[in-house]
Amino acid sequence: MTAPSPDYSVPALEKGLEILEALSASPEPLTLSSLAGVLNRKNSEIFRMLNFLERRCYVIRDDLGGYRLSLKLYQISHAQCRVRQLVDAALPALQELSAQTGESCHLSVLEGAEIVVLAGVESPRPVHLAVKSGGRFSAIHTVSGRMLLAGLSAEARLAALQSAPEFQRMKRPARMALEKSIARAARERFSSAANETVAGVVDAAVEIGNAEGGIHAALAISSLHAKGKSPDPKVFLSPLRKSAQRIEARIGFRV
Repeated sequence: MTAPSPDYSVPALEKGLEILEALSASPEPLTLSSLAGVLNRKNSEIFRMLNFLERRCYVIRDDLGGYRLSLKLYQISHAQCRVRQLVDAALPALQELSAQTGESCHLSVLEGAEIVVLAGVESPRPVHLAVKSGGRFSAIHTVSGRMLLAGLSAEARLAALQSAPEFQRMKRPARMALEKSIARAARERFSSAANETVAGVVDAAVEIGNAEGGIHAALAISSLHAKGKSPDPKVFLSPLRKSAQRIEARIGFRV
């Protein structure tokens, strides 16, 4: 017999869920006062939570002060289907790419100012770098992240960057260098650089899909090289693009 889960109280989360559930059940937008009445709470109890949910785009406030749900929850509920479809389509291409180049490769998506690794295939070589699925890394300091940031609109890119404390701390010269790197990735549709975390590694990435098409990911190679023998990242450009095209074809993506 399975033991019952501990009944831990999480007041802030409970309040947020109550708000979302009340708005989902209402056929029309609810003002702060009417929502407080539905929940049997004071205005002051839910004002800050409503403001937070609005900033995170879970709720939308109209010109009359009424709150309604955005489509974000719908998008989240359907995101896992797209992710599974993308991973299933990408794994054969990742295996082919690793076998062809002898390098480790991985697939990642953008989440705020971070990238999340969805899948990876290790190099067949006895000594290699492996990027773990589920790993999170700064979009600012990775070629995959900069490739994905390059594919966003100017407004979406700025919003993503401003959500990162490290971006807020960057001085003007560093921000200008980042903007130049992202602009180059957008122009060339290719991002490459020495790995900023691990010495002796060169990374190269291309884009899969686009931000408007519902599928937006980066396909990257991480090449671990011997001391003094750094490869030219552009040798990976053609195999990366061909693999990206195969993945896009498998998921039925069209520009």
